[in-house]
Amino acid sequence: MDSRVVLFLLLSTGFFLSGCDSPEADFRLDRVYIQKTLGEPENGEEVQALTTQLQNLKDVMVGLFGTPDDPHVPQLADVEVGEVLDPQLIRMAAGPVGRHEDGTPRGLYREHCAHCHGVSGDGAGPTAAFLNPYPRDYRMAKFKFKSTPLGVKPTHDDLRRILIDGIPGTAMPSFRLLADDEIDALAHYVKYLAIRGEVERRLVNLLTELDEGEPVLDPLVRREAADVFQEQLGMVRETVGMVVGQWENASAQVTEVPTPPEDWMSEESIRHGRDLFFGTVANCVKCHGQLALGDGETGDYDDWTKEIDDKNPALQAKEYLALGVQEPRILNPRPIQPRNLRAGIYRGGRRPVDLFLRVKNGIEGTPMPAAPATGLTSEDIWSIIAYVRSLPHEPMSKPEGHGIEYGRERL
Repeated sequence: MDSRVVLFLLLSTGFFLSGCDSPEADFRLDRVYIQKTLGEPENGEEVQALTTQLQNLKDVMVGLFGTPDDPHVPQLADVEVGEVLDPQLIRMAAGPVGRHEDGTPRGLYREHCAHCHGVSGDGAGPTAAFLNPYPRDYRMAKFKFKSTPLGVKPTHDDLRRILIDGIPGTAMPSFRLLADDEIDALAHYVKYLAIRGEVERRLVNLLTELDEGEPVLDPLVRREAADVFQEQLGMVRETVGMVVGQWENASAQVTEVPTPPEDWMSEESIRHGRDLFFGTVANCVKCHGQLALGDGETGDYDDWTKEIDDKNPALQAKEYLALGVQEPRILNPRPIQPRNLRAGIYRGGRRPVDLFLRVKNGIEGTPMPAAPATGLTSEDIWSIIAYVRSLPHEPMSKPEGHGIEYGRERL
């Protein structure tokens, strides 16, 4: 049997997890990222070596983060994880649905989120394949709608706002009716899954830097080569600290939204925004189209899909499926759909401040770029927003009769 098939069968059947007969939930390894990063083993010996490495990696991840039923934050003396992840709130969100002995809820994530986002936070829950867009895969630690620039993690308040408001135009609902501490618990658990996922990915990268056959924190190393163990433990500490530090520093990097000019919604401002929309600097027309229907650039993909293959995601997905990998998020890679601005549905929020952040910061993980540092002033951005907000009120956006379908959205 082809060694590639062996590897993917091992991965797809959960070989590296705690066992098929275990009743406890478990975190699935990031199979696509492992394949992309480590490549394909060429013979049985390489399959065995990779199997050992990934089992060691699994053990390290359990030691750092626990399991879905028994989570904990990494306890490293030089990493203040507790300032980013609240262990008590995480335990409210984790585990099977029920109540703790003190009466506080547990299993909030599994009750409200796992059916779409998956127990592992991989965006591959039981209902994921039926949704468009697919639920967010947290393991890349990228979030679209936030108050921070590209490359910076969202703040805790950013996550709370998405939970409270939902995401219009998607299957992500509002959880406004939940108690404040339950909202906080879910936000902390999302951070926990994202931090855990990014640490796993960075440790997979570490595997590529080791000497051939050198294990990662293998228990035998502790006895036979203490210096190697300490060196690798230092790498793990550094990795966790780097990831957690990015979340800890997010609140200091929030984009300041300036007060709009008094005449920012004037006809003159709207005309200026239209000129910018179709101009070469803002160049909004490239993706959103000549009629702002979202029918400009329709052949691009988001980062979650590009990870499958940045040139031909659909073809690469077929190759994964042929090898036995069954993962809903790669069953049908879809091009990302630019927003139909005439529909007046803005997934990141419809408030002027929300639209300013989308134009100023861009949208993480998507082709939507940040406003160029040179060429667009804050006043220009407010004019673009004024033009965008005027589009749903133009006559062509309100056809008579039963309506006309433009692109994928009915106006």
